[in-house]
Amino acid sequence: MSAPDAERRVTERKTLRTRATIILGQTQAFEVRTLDLSTGGMGIVAQANPRPGTLMGIRFMLPLKPGGYLPFEARAKVAHSVYSASEQGFKIGLSFIDLAPEAAAAAQRFVSA
Repeated sequence: MSAPDAERRVTERKTLRTRATIILGQTQAFEVRTLDLSTGGMGIVAQANPRPGTLMGIRFMLPLKPGGYLPFEARAKVAHSVYSASEQGFKIGLSFIDLAPEAAAAAQRFVSA
């Protein structure tokens, strides 16, 4: 990772491999794979290549220790998107927008576990 890339991430990320749904507009929903999660955003893999700045909703079940899952829902903006042959899709970096306190607390709990 180059120095500028290292400077962009200001929050700790933790690997999160699960399925999620992204919502574009009022009616378009697509299944994606998650890569990682932080309190400021997350990485996903999708078959589409959204433009930076694209707004979307994302929802999934967040696994929390010692057991169980918590519904997680957030609004996000595409920070970057690049094709990854190894992931067989576009690796997309999302930045959360006005993350609800409950979602922020759940993300912090997940990252800290």
